[in-house]
Amino acid sequence: MSALPKGQDLTGIKIGRLTVIKRMPSRDGAGSREWLCHCECGNNEYVTTTSHLNRKCGVKSCGCYVRELAQKNANNYRENATKEKYQEASKKLKEAMKKNNELVENTRISSISNKKIRSDNKSGHTGVAFKDNKWVARICISGKEYHLGSFDQKEEAIAAREKGEELYFKPILDKYR
Repeated sequence: MSALPKGQDLTGIKIGRLTVIKRMPSRDGAGSREWLCHCECGNNEYVTTTSHLNRKCGVKSCGCYVRELAQKNANNYRENATKEKYQEASKKLKEAMKKNNELVENTRISSISNKKIRSDNKSGHTGVAFKDNKWVARICISGKEYHLGSFDQKEEAIAAREKGEELYFKPILDKYR
């Protein structure tokens, strides 16, 4: 579609999914030309400017086409997202981390050296949680989780976790730093 002539009455013209119903009074006082349009999706109150209608893109709509396309792409992604693709993406991520010396012995160095507490942590200490009326300490390293003990006092669980960090994390951090 070529550019619309300046000042042309667009009433009745169909552009993409939009049919121009009538010209609207200027809202900005600068005389910009706005048009009330009917869209094929049923939206009868879509107001747009001449410049929008004049763009040389292939589809004109009230936005319904973009939403339909996004939904179609999301559905297509869900249908094609398989366990194999997930495993392939996971493998690529691990390879990239290995290449950057981020993943060693199946352990992320940044994860074990990071002392920042997660926002959803309720104990105030990583690897310590309250479960079944006990404070439980655990640690994960090289893809395995180790139970460090269940305790009546939170301080005991924290001490066990710190001892576990010394036992499990320190040798890897010393080796690869």
